[in-house]
Amino acid sequence: MKKVLLSEKIDDAGIDLLKDNGFEVKVSSSTDIATMKREITDAYAVIMRSSELPKEVINAGKQLKIISRNGTGINNVDVAAATEAGVLVAKVNGANAFAVAEYVMTTMLMLSRKIIFTDKLLHEKKDELNNVSLPGFSTKYGLNGNEIKGKTLAILGLGHIGQVLAKLAQAFGMKVIGYDPYLKDSPIKLYDNLNDVYPLADFLSINMPLTDETRNMITKKELTTMKKTAYIINSARGGIINEYDLADALNSGVVAGAAIDSFNPEPPSPDNPLFNSKNTIVTSHVAGTTLEANQALGIGAAQAIIDFSHNKMPQFSVNPDVFKAGN
Repeated sequence: MKKVLLSEKIDDAGIDLLKDNGFEVKVSSSTDIATMKREITDAYAVIMRSSELPKEVINAGKQLKIISRNGTGINNVDVAAATEAGVLVAKVNGANAFAVAEYVMTTMLMLSRKIIFTDKLLHEKKDELNNVSLPGFSTKYGLNGNEIKGKTLAILGLGHIGQVLAKLAQAFGMKVIGYDPYLKDSPIKLYDNLNDVYPLADFLSINMPLTDETRNMITKKELTTMKKTAYIINSARGGIINEYDLADALNSGVVAGAAIDSFNPEPPSPDNPLFNSKNTIVTSHVAGTTLEANQALGIGAAQAIIDFSHNKMPQFSVNPDVFKAGN
């Protein structure tokens, strides 16, 4: 019976699918390197979530044939090392696109309508409510936010998520623009130069993978070109936006607010500046992990392994030449 090692537990639907197809499924007791090297030794396949899979772990997998990513991003997997070892890397595209797009819309609305600030203030000053009307209370403390209708959303990265997000934003009456140097046909207006996008955005949504091209892409220089009323949402990967520069920009009023779902590194350290920056929503990498999305991701990651075992190319292979060479 071929063993599939899970770095972390995936949805039960994916586990059941693997077992129904004759695989032994083992969840690693930890994601640290020493444990993973020990657990991967006799594994035919491994399914990775967000923890790191470095070269030394991959090379410890003496029977390893395929690495399946329970998600879209592959920056946590050493693809070059896998290719060198003849191990196929596959991922799941689009399964959580709606979940992430929904997260962006949710946080845009929360920021624009000052929901968290209003909730906090209402709890803190509940004793004042007997002496003033709620509309009066809202006016006194500046709780009346803005509509997103008519505002400009700039989407950086028009893949599955970006395109779903564009449709949702347009349904809210937003003007949507974007940047994606790899997209030929787009449903929205794309700009060739990123520097032309920043000053136009009322909301900036980062939906790009973390690569050498996108790492530290947004720094103090770019932030200072944005509107002081602009909001930034990062539901992609930490490392694309410089966290210290963003925190400074938020605290000094260079930009109005942010929602951050990914950090660099993960988990974030207790002294991460975004924990204490002004008007900042921080979440625990939950943008794409609704119950529905987790189920779809688990099934997709499992199906890639099943397809590979049947000598069929997985749908979203990262290094397909490995498959061709070994089959």
